[in-house]
Amino acid sequence: PTLMLFPTIWLSPAKWLWTTSIAQSLIIALASLSWLKWSSETGWSSSNLYLATDPLSTPLLVLTCWLLPLMILASQNHLSPEPLNRQRAYISLLVSLQTFLLLAFGATEIIMFYIMFEATLLPTLIIITRWGNQTERLNAGTYFLFYTLAGSLPLLVALLLMQNDNGTLSMFTLQYTQPPHLMTWGDKLWWAACLLAFLVKMPLYGVHLWLPKAHVEAPIAGSMILAAVLLKLGGYGMMRMMVMLDPLTKELAYP
Repeated sequence: PTLMLFPTIWLSPAKWLWTTSIAQSLIIALASLSWLKWSSETGWSSSNLYLATDPLSTPLLVLTCWLLPLMILASQNHLSPEPLNRQRAYISLLVSLQTFLLLAFGATEIIMFYIMFEATLLPTLIIITRWGNQTERLNAGTYFLFYTLAGSLPLLVALLLMQNDNGTLSMFTLQYTQPPHLMTWGDKLWWAACLLAFLVKMPLYGVHLWLPKAHVEAPIAGSMILAAVLLKLGGYGMMRMMVMLDPLTKELAYP
């Protein structure tokens, strides 16, 4: 249903653009409440092997759906004086960002989650640099881009090695797969490097310098999506990765 917003955005008459976009996104948000009922209290609720919901991801999925009509509503007066094509492009970026977030929170393959995790960077970067309020928006976009990319590269390498060792990165099976017992300091440093991508998103003190710049320079919808959902990707990703690092996390917590 989210993808059906694109023809609505680009084919609606100018005077009905914002009204139809808000109405359709609100209908999707109302329909998303059904996920709260479908989600099992003890496990996954899935219709296929690649997308599923569980008690951890369902509230974040519903929050993502409800945020879109609020972002469109908050941006309407600010963007109304702009040319029509820029208005359509802006709403399309918000919809694409919502789509990537839904796929990230609903993914059951870790590598798919990683791809969607990084794909959220593109529409957010364009929104900050194209519709930002100050002249420093390009600098803020550069900080946002390089902090995110540099932090996520060790995670990508770790996921590829894990895929090579286990033959799968499915969340359905990894919780039952026992990874090797990690004892050396090199293994512990690699464990920390794997979580750096999520610590940048949370963000941890020391790797948070992109956040004040992004919030100041972003338009109101950009700040809404940063505060409401994108920062929660960090904590969500850490919870998912802890399952794969189970022996080491227990060793660090209870030496």
